[in-house]
Amino acid sequence: MTARVAVIGASGIGRHHANWWRLEGAEVCAFVGTSSESVAQTKAVLEQMIGFRGAGYTDIELMLRREQPDIVDVCSPAPFHAAHVRLALEAGCHVLCEKPFVFDPALPHHQLLAQARELIALAEACGRQLGVCTQYSVGAQWFKSIYGEMHENEKVSFYRGHLEAPAKGRIGDPVRIWTDLSPHLLSVILACFPDAEPCWDTLQTRFEGYEAEAFLIIQTGLGTNLRCELYTRNRNEDPPNIRQFIFNECMFQVDAARDAEGAFCARIITPDRIVDQPDMMRLLIRDSLRGSPTVTGRAIIKNMEWMLNILECATH
Repeated sequence: MTARVAVIGASGIGRHHANWWRLEGAEVCAFVGTSSESVAQTKAVLEQMIGFRGAGYTDIELMLRREQPDIVDVCSPAPFHAAHVRLALEAGCHVLCEKPFVFDPALPHHQLLAQARELIALAEACGRQLGVCTQYSVGAQWFKSIYGEMHENEKVSFYRGHLEAPAKGRIGDPVRIWTDLSPHLLSVILACFPDAEPCWDTLQTRFEGYEAEAFLIIQTGLGTNLRCELYTRNRNEDPPNIRQFIFNECMFQVDAARDAEGAFCARIITPDRIVDQPDMMRLLIRDSLRGSPTVTGRAIIKNMEWMLNILECATH
């Protein structure tokens, strides 16, 4: 039976999500926008992009009642995530949510964590899947495997995650940059070391302008320490994106490419090889369709706690 998917917020990254759902065999039955004008514009784009034949809505609850989707993909702005995830779960849908899972700069951090825990508990009570789009958790397994082949029996003691994304004309805001990009960097650590715990007394931060950085030591849970450098930045120059991950002295650069069918894929460039893999977000969506979301429960909460603790240190 084909899964029916509704996307909340399909004008930005959501339109790419819609395409990946389609490529993985799901039916994108509906989407939700903010106004009748934006819905009309997005519908035209989706019709051309993926052959969309579903309906566009401005009212989420109406969409849920009429369409009764199996899965809701939440791609709305972060301050709306908690409300949109709750509505979808209460309607009986499985949910995949963009990162950051729950964030609103107007709310205290303890309240954000409480919201996250409540949503995870609600999903468990409803028997629904709840996943978050930190797709570099998928990439982390590739990095770890390739590193193991290149450096057999050499433990990873240093990790540097470096992500830059376009500023799109916005003024420098390190909090925005950090909350947008750091969940990816943290997800790599948690994918490789699920029992990792930070040594918070080692934390140093630098948040200014278009950049946000954090330096700390993390206990891996395997009896070793991991020295970490986390760097996020918004760019006003070319290339528009930088995606680099370093394990000890081995760099993995992730570039966007296209496969034989023209779909986006991930090109992983290392010192001695180039590996093309399906797009990480596509694989994360594939896992969700199979009933086993990549990033759930405990990993969601740990990622949020680390992100918020580092933000707290940097801004107070």
